[in-house]
Amino acid sequence: MSKTKRHLRNSAYLVLGALLGAFSINLIYTPLKLTMGGVSGVASIIFQLTGQGEFLPFGVLVILLNIPLLILGWFKVGRSFVVKSIIGTIVYSLAIDLLAPLTSDWFEKYIDLPLDKGFADPLIYCIFGGIIYGIAVGLIIRAGYTTGGTDILGIIIFRKLRVISIGKILLIIDLIIVLSTVYFYRESKVTLVLYSLVAMYLTSHAMDIAIDGFNNKRTVFIISEKKKEIADFVLLTLERGATEIHATGAHSGQPRNVLMVVLAHRQVPVLQDFIEQIDKQAFIVVSDSREVMGLGFERDIAEYL
Repeated sequence: MSKTKRHLRNSAYLVLGALLGAFSINLIYTPLKLTMGGVSGVASIIFQLTGQGEFLPFGVLVILLNIPLLILGWFKVGRSFVVKSIIGTIVYSLAIDLLAPLTSDWFEKYIDLPLDKGFADPLIYCIFGGIIYGIAVGLIIRAGYTTGGTDILGIIIFRKLRVISIGKILLIIDLIIVLSTVYFYRESKVTLVLYSLVAMYLTSHAMDIAIDGFNNKRTVFIISEKKKEIADFVLLTLERGATEIHATGAHSGQPRNVLMVVLAHRQVPVLQDFIEQIDKQAFIVVSDSREVMGLGFERDIAEYL
């Protein structure tokens, strides 16, 4: 893919992710007082406590809260990371504030409508809100940008401690932010926190799907006496490459040749059927490959920061 096409694709991902994030926040998170993790979660709490925009709009709060973290990241993490975080934060924040006036009454008009036997369970809003928000953030990350904030803090803490992973550090920070709503939203006790935790859990999974896509590859390891026929089938019929790995059987001590093949998931059954036809004793291991780069495979995920 040319640089121009990649840039246009990433820009589209960024804008689409920002719009989806804005819709989920304005239509679900804000009306229900749900809290997400990160700087957006802190902005959400301040936004609710100050009259939902009477003090400052949601997007402006996100930008202001990010400023000290971005300055810290400029010196402690790296300029490239911070520049892309600034771009991602601005686009994301603008989308939230620009769409807010247009969608201010959509929740009451189109979403929070009574069913035949009463009102809809708020849990359904948490499910869809969490999924949409996760896809939104995932698309922004896939474009090579971030919404700044706690990512920077997580990297800095990780470099200092080196005890737990960045992912776990960010999870702890997000949990602290969400759990703090027990104190700030006292009238709702723990119910709102439980709903927010459900949404946050779904957000993490939806984010992974948006980043990795649905077209994950499969790596197939094959031990067979018919390795030449199998390799020819992979090369000529499936039009994929095959790598021969020299190995030794731990029990027998005999030399073995293992074929390693990376395929699209739909090609795996085709290869399995062929192998079963020519060698019923073949040993096959199939594993997921979240990301494959190189000859014959386009990089699915944008270059990270």
